[in-house]
Amino acid sequence: MWLIYRRNGTWQNTITAQYQDKKIIQKRYKDVFRAVIGTLNYCDFAIQKKNYREGYITARTSWTMKSFGEHITIKMKGNTQGTHVVFHSRCKLETQLFDWGKNKQNTQKFFKVLKVIL
Repeated sequence: MWLIYRRNGTWQNTITAQYQDKKIIQKRYKDVFRAVIGTLNYCDFAIQKKNYREGYITARTSWTMKSFGEHITIKMKGNTQGTHVVFHSRCKLETQLFDWGKNKQNTQKFFKVLKVIL
């Protein structure tokens, strides 16, 4: 017997394997937004949507031996302290409970490259 669990609502309410990290970057929002786009391209994360005014970018990764791919959401907000960047990676397959560290690897790779670009 298979147990499939899914709450009604947004993707944050699913039990899919996911990982999130956030950083405060001491740069202007405009510069960080541009650097995030460059970072996603360098990391081979395919950009799906970007909205400068609302401060988010969505992307995806391709299939690997560890997962069937991941959905990536980056939210950014500038203030007097700098720019807050939240990177969230989750598996495409909603029933995938284990990602063998792939979402965390995506997050670490993103922030490592972003640091170099900035």
